[in-house]
Amino acid sequence: MLFAIDIGNTNIKVAIFKGKRILHSWRLLSDKKDGFSRHKKRLSSLFAQKKLKNICLDEIIICSVVPKLTLVYTKALRSLFNRRPLILGRDIIAPIKNLYGRPQQVGQDRLANAVAAVSKYGAPVIIVDFGTALTFDLISAKGEYLGGIIVPGLETALKALIKQADLLPEVGLSRPLALLGRETSESISSGLIHGYSFLVEGVLERLKKRLRRAPRVVATGGEASLMAEYCRSINKTNQNLTLEGLRLIYEKKIKKDLTT
Repeated sequence: MLFAIDIGNTNIKVAIFKGKRILHSWRLLSDKKDGFSRHKKRLSSLFAQKKLKNICLDEIIICSVVPKLTLVYTKALRSLFNRRPLILGRDIIAPIKNLYGRPQQVGQDRLANAVAAVSKYGAPVIIVDFGTALTFDLISAKGEYLGGIIVPGLETALKALIKQADLLPEVGLSRPLALLGRETSESISSGLIHGYSFLVEGVLERLKKRLRRAPRVVATGGEASLMAEYCRSINKTNQNLTLEGLRLIYEKKIKKDLTT
């Protein structure tokens, strides 16, 4: 049994794996204001709901881009399971050649995504992550991490727009009824969805030219399923890509430990 946790800026995704299969998964808000007690209570409640209070976990692995929550969850997990979790990038390293100019600057979630995408869909591959940030990651035919692109995510852009424009109404992210909006909320929806779809298609077209072979394009993140409807270049969507990457990284570490 492996407990995998992906701590992002907006959401925390957690899953319990039994072998390659996800037995249970949850999505929580990344509330940075809450401390150890609140997050511990949330985790305990999740396990209690599924009657997993006495579950025996072989390992716990965390991928995080929020240092404060990394510390909080490490403490909470040690308290609940008497086990120190493995932190990706510190205790365990993603088995992928990282060709970034400053390798330490690449988010560990993006490396986990790369490991999972290569394993599941082959290389070369481009990963588009629709999260707090919209990121593109390019993986070569040799399975090397070549680099990426970072853009404000859809929800991030929407919040910034509403905050900066006094006369615009607060609206949620939704499918536009048409390209041409006939009221403000429709115009905002159209601008975000169609505008970002044009952005994604344009970036993918240029990234593909950097590769000798046509890559697969895999989308993940909270808005992946929605945007895949508007982006023809996306071949696959996988909401659990990061979690599956954590599982694969852990399994490869175990195999390496057994052979050394």
